[in-house]
Amino acid sequence: MQAGASVIQSSQRGPSVRAGWPWAKTWPGMLAVSLAILTGVAAFQLWRSLPPLVPAFLLFGLGLVLAWRWRLALLLSIAAAAFLWSGVQALERLEQVLPAGKELEVRGRIDGFPQLQQREYRFRLAPSEIRLDGRPLAHPPALLELHGALPEPPVPAQAWRLLVRTESLASLRQSPYLDLARQRFWDGVQGTGKILHAELSPPSSGSPLDLLARLRQTIPERSNAALSRSRAGYVQALSIGLGNQIPAEVWQWYRDTGTAHLLVISGSHVAVVTGMWVLLWRFLWRRTPWCARWPAQQVAILAGIPMAWVYAFIAGMQTPGERAAWMITAAATAALLGRRHSAWAGLAAAIAAMVLANPGNVVDLGFWLSILAVSVLLLIGFEEGNWRRQLQSQWTISVVLLPLIAALFGMVSLISPLANILVIPLVEVVAVPLTLLGALFALFDWEWLYRVIFRLVAVEMEGVSALLHALLQIPWARVSTGQGRYWAIAAATLAFATFLLPPRWPHRWVGLLGFIPLLVPSPAAEDLQLEEIPAGSGMAIFWQQGRQSGLYTANLWDKESQRAAAAGIDARLQRAGIARLGLWVRGDLSSPSKKPPAARIFLPPGTRDASLADAVVDHCLPDRAPPDLRFWQVAPIQPCILALPRPAQVLILGDMDEAASERLLHRENLRGLRVILAPATLSAWQRQGIEGAAPRSSIHYLGEGGSTLWSYGHGRLALASSKPRAYWQIP
Repeated sequence: MQAGASVIQSSQRGPSVRAGWPWAKTWPGMLAVSLAILTGVAAFQLWRSLPPLVPAFLLFGLGLVLAWRWRLALLLSIAAAAFLWSGVQALERLEQVLPAGKELEVRGRIDGFPQLQQREYRFRLAPSEIRLDGRPLAHPPALLELHGALPEPPVPAQAWRLLVRTESLASLRQSPYLDLARQRFWDGVQGTGKILHAELSPPSSGSPLDLLARLRQTIPERSNAALSRSRAGYVQALSIGLGNQIPAEVWQWYRDTGTAHLLVISGSHVAVVTGMWVLLWRFLWRRTPWCARWPAQQVAILAGIPMAWVYAFIAGMQTPGERAAWMITAAATAALLGRRHSAWAGLAAAIAAMVLANPGNVVDLGFWLSILAVSVLLLIGFEEGNWRRQLQSQWTISVVLLPLIAALFGMVSLISPLANILVIPLVEVVAVPLTLLGALFALFDWEWLYRVIFRLVAVEMEGVSALLHALLQIPWARVSTGQGRYWAIAAATLAFATFLLPPRWPHRWVGLLGFIPLLVPSPAAEDLQLEEIPAGSGMAIFWQQGRQSGLYTANLWDKESQRAAAAGIDARLQRAGIARLGLWVRGDLSSPSKKPPAARIFLPPGTRDASLADAVVDHCLPDRAPPDLRFWQVAPIQPCILALPRPAQVLILGDMDEAASERLLHRENLRGLRVILAPATLSAWQRQGIEGAAPRSSIHYLGEGGSTLWSYGHGRLALASSKPRAYWQIP
């Protein structure tokens, strides 16, 4: 996220001839144009259904007419043109959607890093040719997301010939944290399918892409040969952005401390590599006599632009790396053309280029975090060579981002500023250069050299991970803030803004008071909130009323449902600002892959779970129910049957056999219930019996996909209205 910093600030000591360029004086105009483009693209992204383009076209013409007299009216035309451009891009992507159930012949290259999941590979393919019934498609998509078996392990940029049976885009992975369907749509993924037959295309000796594929394959192979799998994961993450070998618990340490950007090819990595290249180029240029006629600083900055793109390309052109390359290009161009303040114009130009290249960047959180980080660096005047200033900049960025992270995720890491100050120098100044040097030796097959360097990197990164794990043991290291607390976010933002004032400004320490509103607990909603969490074929139901929160889970037997439930539960707790559940009722012995923290856990009668030996565990028997809850028992051994707070009259059923269902219908009165939540695995006979016994109840069968939200207030339980399907949610 600091991608443009090293190039921007290093230009400030160059020759004064650059100040004479007219472009350097137009930075307010460039900023206005960029804001107009952002406004047009953002206005388009507010629509869930495709908006009409005729009004935007009329505004475009009106702005051109008014611009003859009022130049500012040209900004209206620019915003309308950006709106029209986004609409054209959306229509083009919709035309590229591949129908499901078709067999296609596909030629293309692998984009990004393939993942091995359940004995099959998943990867994105950039097709060069797609044939249906022997004829090439007129509008092929930019990317395909494929899965299936391959005759040999695939690597990025490798060329393949495939026979694919297309599938529905709705079958692709979803996330409770991000709108992956929208992200895939704007990334150009308009097709998915299963690989029926695969054949590796012969490499071309003169093709740069084939050379790149071989280089990317070399680093994982030789790092795995030199180190254990987990240790090699550090080397691969820091060199080519491949982090699937790092243990999940280690990833969690980095995420909880706000330092996960260090284990991916982020903007800071690209900046470090580019900065090292600029310093090396400047050093060599100044010591070459016949090169003295050209300023070494300008030449070095110019050489840094292609280096940023080369490294981003080697790292698989992942979104953070590509974004950093754009930032560096804009900052370096601004440094070459004008004075220091022209860096804002360069940043504005980069923003405009990125949103026009991909209008979906406007709704990408990482895009805005990168812009905010670079803007903070420009505001505080980042200076090269001053290590105190560098640490202060890292501290300022971490602190200023805390309110935004709290607003988006409902949880912040209060030790993130400290963790970044301690860890960033160790990773970016030591580990990243060493890793790249070892990767260079690996490419030349200098075995003893790259083995030694890779081991040094692994030992250092294990030490960094241990340090982060120790920091997480500090009280209040990670705080749940909840969402919707706008007053707290505004107060924290206002207080932290004092860190952006000039260094000699008095009483800047007052900004530390911004941590107080983030620590104030979120207000508890007195109405009952009941939500179904998507869990594949399983059940996961969250409820909250006041300070009381609970969770009911069942049917989480397959791994896909376990993973989906774990992610959904974690996201829901973050949004509610809850660090620990008050109650977890396990309808059966199945559970999410990551067990949620709970003060009290209930199991079905007659069962036990040895993995919960350290928790407060009880059985869901009628005489052991917490206040305002009720357990129904119709058999000595059965799934938990839970009646939620009595005013709401909600009954949650587990997956029971037909004998237990019959006893339930005969022993209990279901007519007074408002809502019945049952697993989708119940048979048709069981469903018919429940529907007949509770004719006035709203019955929902869970485990068939989707998510439902209910709210109880003013004496009734209401079903929240669902949003209409968006144009990017392609079935």
